[in-house]
Amino acid sequence: MTARALVTGTLFRAPERKVSRGGKPYVSATIRVREGDASQFWRVTIFSESAGEEMMSLSDGDAVSAQGAMRAELYRPDDGEPRLSLSIIADQVLALRQPARKREKQPADAPGKSTACTDRSTSARPVSGHRSPYAPHGMHETDRSLDDDIPF
Repeated sequence: MTARALVTGTLFRAPERKVSRGGKPYVSATIRVREGDASQFWRVTIFSESAGEEMMSLSDGDAVSAQGAMRAELYRPDDGEPRLSLSIIADQVLALRQPARKREKQPADAPGKSTACTDRSTSARPVSGHRSPYAPHGMHETDRSLDDDIPF
């Protein structure tokens, strides 16, 4: 029986490319999951090429989610206190926000950046075809058919 998990947190250190004893390439990373003042660390192994590339695009501290088969093992280190080792063989990886180095390179007119809807060279009137800041959500300046005189 295999248990599946979805682990969401931040990268504890930058991911690394490695090769297994059988010669298969994989990506190794550690995700830190904070719960109040405590943290859990998940070792992540990724054999999928696309998921590995997504993980390699991230760096230490970036937010990430990984989904796949999980394993939890108890081990006893030299000091004698039993500890829990958590690991996941991820088949899907999702960056939760764009890495900082990609955000910095994004041009000012890129999608997601807001652009002004007014022509500031003459006045603060809306440019034809753009949504008026005073119109209901989704209503444009040219949607005059929806302007009714309500008697109350």
